[in-house]
Amino acid sequence: MSVKKFLSMTLIVLLLLSLTACNHQMGILNPKGIIASEERKLFFDALALMLIVVIPVIIMSLVFVYHYQVSHRVKDYKPNWSHNLYLEIIWWTIPCIIILVLAIITWKKSHELDPFQPIPAYKEPPMLIQVIALPWKWLFIYPKQNIATVNYLEIPVNQQVEYWFTTDNVPMSSFFVPQLGSQIYTMTGMRTRLHLVAKNIGVYEGMNTQYNGNGFAGMRFQAHVVDPAEMQRWVTKVKASSNHLTNQTYHQLLNPSFSEPPKFFAGTPDDLFNHVFMLYMMNTGPNHPRENTNKFHQE
Repeated sequence: MSVKKFLSMTLIVLLLLSLTACNHQMGILNPKGIIASEERKLFFDALALMLIVVIPVIIMSLVFVYHYQVSHRVKDYKPNWSHNLYLEIIWWTIPCIIILVLAIITWKKSHELDPFQPIPAYKEPPMLIQVIALPWKWLFIYPKQNIATVNYLEIPVNQQVEYWFTTDNVPMSSFFVPQLGSQIYTMTGMRTRLHLVAKNIGVYEGMNTQYNGNGFAGMRFQAHVVDPAEMQRWVTKVKASSNHLTNQTYHQLLNPSFSEPPKFFAGTPDDLFNHVFMLYMMNTGPNHPRENTNKFHQE
C-alpha cells in the first residue's frame, strides 16, 4: 500500500469517527449563549495551540517510517545517533511556551467565566431562578413571579439569569444546558450559583450530566428562550392556573419518578428553596432528613 493511499484512508476514518457523536443542535460547537460562546472560543484556542505540537509529530512519524524503511537504504541513516543540543532546545522550548500560554489563557478565562460571578457586560439586576434537583426531575422556582415548574424552563432572551441550585432526596446532580453555557453541580446542604445569558430565541436541551440513580437518563428538560413580552404572557398564564405548589404537592414531588412530564404551578410555599437548603445544612444526626420519604434506588 502506498503512503498516499494510507494517508487518505487514515483521514477518511478520522473524519468518520469525528461524526459519530455529531449533533449540530447540541453543545458549545453551536452556542446560543454568552458563556457558551466564550467556552467555544477557549476550546478552539486551546486546540489550535496543541496542534502546533501534535501535527508536526504526526507528520514526522509517518515521514520517518516511510523514509527509513529497509527497502530504501538511505544514506542518512544513523543508528548510533542519539543527541543534538540544538534540536533538544527546539523541541523542549516550543512545548514549554505552549504550556505557558495555555496556563495564562486558562487562568484568565477561569476567572472571567466564574459561574458565581455576574456577567460584567450586563448591568441590570439578573432574573433569579431557584433550582432544586429532585428524584429524578428538576423543580424551577421563580420567586419574584411566585410560580414554579417541573422539567420546564422559560427565560427571556438577552437578559442575565442567576440560578441558585440545591438538591433534595437525591444524590449529587449536575445541571447543564450545553448551548447556553457552564455545567454546575447541585448538592444537598449547599447552594451553588450560575449566571447565564441566552443570545438567541429557541428551545434548547437541558440535562443532568451526573449519574444519580435509575432515573438519571430521563432527568431532562427543555429550556425555552423567548422575548420579554412572551415571557410576561407566559408568567401571567401560569399564575392564572388553579394548580398550586403546596407543601403537600412538594412532598409528592420528592417521590422518585421517571421522565416526569412538565408541570406548572401558580404560587409556591414561602422561602421553599432556603428551607430545603437549610434542612440538610443543619442536619447533624445519623438520620436522613427525608427518612420518611420514598428513597431513590441507586444502582
